[in-house]
Amino acid sequence: MSEMPSAPPAETGTERLDITPIARTELLKLRGSQSNFLRIWVEQGGCSGMIYQAVIDDTSSPFDVSVFDDGELRVVTDQQSRGFVDGMRIDYSDDLVEAGFRFINPKASKSCGCGQSFQQ
Repeated sequence: MSEMPSAPPAETGTERLDITPIARTELLKLRGSQSNFLRIWVEQGGCSGMIYQAVIDDTSSPFDVSVFDDGELRVVTDQQSRGFVDGMRIDYSDDLVEAGFRFINPKASKSCGCGQSFQQ
């Protein structure tokens, strides 16, 4: 699959998050209601030690940190995960074998063979 150009990153504070056009389109489809947003966090797990988790959410928390907001699509994380989200790129692939969203962390020092977990 050829690399698609990404939308300009939205910056909030010091975080930067890139979302490719195809990933943005798919996220907007999943989002449903305009009040819903994407919540991303990092937890321990996977072969390399850490794994990204994501869910479409509709309930904000006072601990949320907005890392992307272009007026249509909003992405939030928590304080502990914000350093792992900074600089990350969200892409989407419709490959037959590995279709789905991809969280690409350029700061990762190691990732597992399946590409699901990382170390930073």
